[in-house]
Amino acid sequence: MSDKVTIYDVAKAAGVAPSTVSRTFASPGRVSAQTAKKVREAADSIGYHADAVDDNGWRGSGFGKGQVAVIVPDLANPFFVAIARSVQDECSARGFGMVMCESREIVARERIVFDEVLPYVRGVLLVSPRMPDVMIRKCAQMCPLVVVNRDVRGVPNVVVDIADAVRQAVRCLAAMGHRRLTYIDGPATSWVGGVKWRAIADECAARGIALRRSRPCAPTEDGGASFADEYLAHPTDAVIAYNDMMAMGFVAALRRRGVSCPEQVSVIGFDNNKTAALFNPGLTSIHMPADALGSDAAAALLSRLSGGDVPASSMTVPARLVMRRSVGRAAHAMTRAA
Repeated sequence: MSDKVTIYDVAKAAGVAPSTVSRTFASPGRVSAQTAKKVREAADSIGYHADAVDDNGWRGSGFGKGQVAVIVPDLANPFFVAIARSVQDECSARGFGMVMCESREIVARERIVFDEVLPYVRGVLLVSPRMPDVMIRKCAQMCPLVVVNRDVRGVPNVVVDIADAVRQAVRCLAAMGHRRLTYIDGPATSWVGGVKWRAIADECAARGIALRRSRPCAPTEDGGASFADEYLAHPTDAVIAYNDMMAMGFVAALRRRGVSCPEQVSVIGFDNNKTAALFNPGLTSIHMPADALGSDAAAALLSRLSGGDVPASSMTVPARLVMRRSVGRAAHAMTRAA
């Protein structure tokens, strides 16, 4: 009889079905974190080693110093992809691997993904998390964790300081004669969306610019486009959108309705992703330094995993305004000038 330990032996030791053992190693997202932990502990105790586990290096046993997870809201968003790439570069340089996960902008799914990946990694980076603060703090008690693009008291985090860039954007609009502004909001659960709104509202108040805020919209091209008809019912001189994807979707929807940018409305986005420069017209955007966010957050997490210190307060990186052709003089200002 062969001395090789099989999944049937592991199943017997763990008190589960052999199919559960198979899913634990091949498709860990299909079993609960508690079950996965029980199966892996049983496998370790009787000396079972699955090739897939060795190849993937789960729990740090097969690749350098282990792996960390990066959980983002949306893999279709270039901003989050740029953050993840800079995290991967930092991990590779320090001998760590990286697991990429997506919550699809769903709060409950974000926590489920965290629980699913937890048994297999040494630490987690939560990028623009949608969970409430109390839930994030609970997650931080379960493993080393750093939050990216959100300030959560008591949890290490890296955020963007957008104040100066927003002031530049609103001042630019005021100098070009814009007196009414709409902010197209993103998800209601987005912390940074609230920060953007407050910064814009403060500067508009200081400049005497009338401001209104849209309903929450999906942070996608379709989300921006969905607000076009509501905007046209109550148009303003200029629009600032939650992100570049929404801004471009909004401009494209207006164009289909015969409204041109910047001749009839000036539009500004956030993030300054690569598509913003290629868009027609080139999209003016507040540059959110995704590379710095990712590398600083990864460095903080990996320092903690290596026994180093992590700053107790928020770490910040500055934003900046990038001007392009989507901003021009207000239509009423040009009429007066003529």
